Amino acid sequence: MKEKSCKDEFETRSWCYRVVSDPYQVLAEAFSTAGMPHLRGFIKKALRYSEAKKVYRENSPSDVLLYMRVVRSLIMAAHVLKEKKNGPIDVSEHDAFNKNYYCSHYQMDNEWGQFPRFLSMKEYCNPYRVFDKLFKYETLDEWLHDWEEIVDCALSPCSGELEIEMIAVYTRLCKLVEAAHLINVREVNHIGGMLKNRVVIS
Repeated sequence: MKEKSCKDEFETRSWCYRVVSDPYQVLAEAFSTAGMPHLRGFIKKALRYSEAKKVYRENSPSDVLLYMRVVRSLIMAAHVLKEKKNGPIDVSEHDAFNKNYYCSHYQMDNEWGQFPRFLSMKEYCNPYRVFDKLFKYETLDEWLHDWEEIVDCALSPCSGELEIEMIAVYTRLCKLVEAAHLINVREVNHIGGMLKNRVVIS
């Protein structure tokens, strides 16, 4: 008898090779695949090439599709979390440069690179505000459509065919990635049941 497959609500199977049904675990898996600064840079490049007559060549096409799928899953997870008003950790303006509130558990040479660049102070203290605003700007379906169109155009020599506000979309997508990163740093201790900062040697 064939086993019933789990619904892939966040479409993680295409890049994580398994179904992740918890939105917080989607964040954890996303940032174990690519760091926040890298995803933020990818969004910038994808938007730039979507408006240029050049084809995105800074990464292999498979990497471009991987990062496109990771960001798409982050958008879907943010949609589920958009109703949440705040997290369990109270962060104040005085905590802005406390590394515990913005630094990933992964060893990185440049800790400053992990600091959010697009969030307001209120959004830094409570990143859930970003998700609410994101879906007031566009619906989930509109965001998913626009994001896939951006990447499709970045991989083609066509230019200037997207009818979107580039600066607004760029800013909001970067805010999404930064907010998701902060929530992951502050609230998610495990990936797949294992502590994030532990290495299991078999």
